[in-house]
Amino acid sequence: MKNVTKYNKYLEYKKDILFFDKINLEELSKKIKTPAYCYSVLQIKDNFEQLRKSFKKINPLICYAVKANFNHNIINTLSKLGAGADVVSKGELKQSINNGVRANKIVFSGVGKTIDELEFAIFKNIKQINVESEEELNDIEEICKKKNKKIDIGLRVNPNVDAKTHSKISTGRYEDKFGIPENRIIKIFEKFKGNKFLKVNSLSIHIGSQITTLEPFSQAFKKLRKLTIELKKKNFFIKSLDIGGGIGVTYNEKKDKIFKISSYVKLVERNFSDLDAEIILEPGRYLVGESGILLSKVVRLKKGEEKTFLIIDAGMNNLIRPSLYNAEHQIFPVRKKKIKKKFDIVGPVCESSDVFRKDFVTSELKQNNLIIISSVGAYGSCMSSGYNLRENAMEILIEGKKIIGI
Repeated sequence: MKNVTKYNKYLEYKKDILFFDKINLEELSKKIKTPAYCYSVLQIKDNFEQLRKSFKKINPLICYAVKANFNHNIINTLSKLGAGADVVSKGELKQSINNGVRANKIVFSGVGKTIDELEFAIFKNIKQINVESEEELNDIEEICKKKNKKIDIGLRVNPNVDAKTHSKISTGRYEDKFGIPENRIIKIFEKFKGNKFLKVNSLSIHIGSQITTLEPFSQAFKKLRKLTIELKKKNFFIKSLDIGGGIGVTYNEKKDKIFKISSYVKLVERNFSDLDAEIILEPGRYLVGESGILLSKVVRLKKGEEKTFLIIDAGMNNLIRPSLYNAEHQIFPVRKKKIKKKFDIVGPVCESSDVFRKDFVTSELKQNNLIIISSVGAYGSCMSSGYNLRENAMEILIEGKKIIGI
């Protein structure tokens, strides 16, 4: 049996029964309906504090990327720790403010901000809008003229750096829809210098998600540093540098070799500590990814000609990452047994792609037994759907013996 604590340090087998923090998952299943997302509050707090305390030369603003998981209890937990929020919609902005995040700690990114969303962000006096195109800048200027407002603007730079991640979550190449090509940035600063309504005074960058090596960060940070120095030489004031998120987590210990967070921090400080600008981070997956498990029940075993299918009550409507990204989450039985069997672990949705793992060896399992899927705290519940008119999984937070959300 693989070491379960490698995926969440609050997961532990006690007498062959899996506990999450201090909660016996077999006993929990009698109180809640499966499938159910369970999140460790302590893991989230640990991740935030580890990142924050790793910095020695700078004191960055850590803006949680709400897109990773918009659960209100998670946002509230992080806001109490001092986190800001990185949002990409009016809904995320509202959810953040309603759960304790101060507006002056919120940055708004994304290529498709509507006029209504921009008006709302400006009305709420958020920290800054990270603009993705000159056309968007023109729209914001018109809104500010009508409202007689002046706001801080960050230009999102596309540095043409390959993040070496899944192509669907790579965002820093010229072929991607995100950001403004780096060679246009200085001209935009010059064009809007002294503008009555727009304070173009910041830069942002975000090259992708689930990045497992430091080299893409190193390339992007060097380009951002060079651009910042060039702007300063031209007497432009740079208020903040939003260096995005993208730090990867462990889904499969054999495949995901993640760098140490201390190495990432040293890279950040080496590139930006001497530039006299506030540093903003946008971690999402790093803060919540490994905090979550998906508790699911075996519906039945089905023996085919070539395979034995373990059909569970969680499906791709609850967790789409395996079918969308070919992601391999580790799966553990709630009751560990000595006899091992090989299964294709599949969901109930009417799609052949509704598969969590193929030829997966685990404890012998039968109808009504329980399993957990690990590292589902990010891009799990927030990407769920009503496909096949199946119900969404419930969500709870666990802290010690305390259960939040029932």
